[in-house]
Amino acid sequence: MLLHGSELNIDANGDVDWGPEFLAGFDVCVASVHGEFTQSKDEMTRRIVRACENPYVNIIGHPTARMIGRRAPIEFDLDEVFRAAARTGTALEINSYPDRLDLRDEHVLWAKRHGVKFAIDTDSHATVHLPFLRYGIGTAQRGWLSKDDVINTWPLAKLRKFLRKGRA
Repeated sequence: MLLHGSELNIDANGDVDWGPEFLAGFDVCVASVHGEFTQSKDEMTRRIVRACENPYVNIIGHPTARMIGRRAPIEFDLDEVFRAAARTGTALEINSYPDRLDLRDEHVLWAKRHGVKFAIDTDSHATVHLPFLRYGIGTAQRGWLSKDDVINTWPLAKLRKFLRKGRA
């Protein structure tokens, strides 16, 4: 079964690219910070928390937005974002792409303690990137995750229920 999904940008206010009428047509939406990286820690925290509170955002992509060797991680209150993700039923991405490796293993363990669920992916832009999944799996293992913590290991019915995120 294939799910219909999209990656969305989280703007400076925490809004995403499209409104609810359009987003309702997707099975899964990943929202990520792709710009405005210099906001204060408080502004960035509010921005990500607001995205978590969007009923159509299922996953926060590459949460720290780091690009290894090219861009430092954004600053935000990790505890507050982890609490918001757990409270709203928003998973956090473990991005396996070698240029990102985001989240780090200690963040995964920390978020798990808050009750956060995760999605492991390769951020592939070509089929040759698919083997990078092993890096995300390694990060999840070092963060002490089990298959119950990783939404893309779940049976389809359980995953679909999670993706509804409280919507009818």
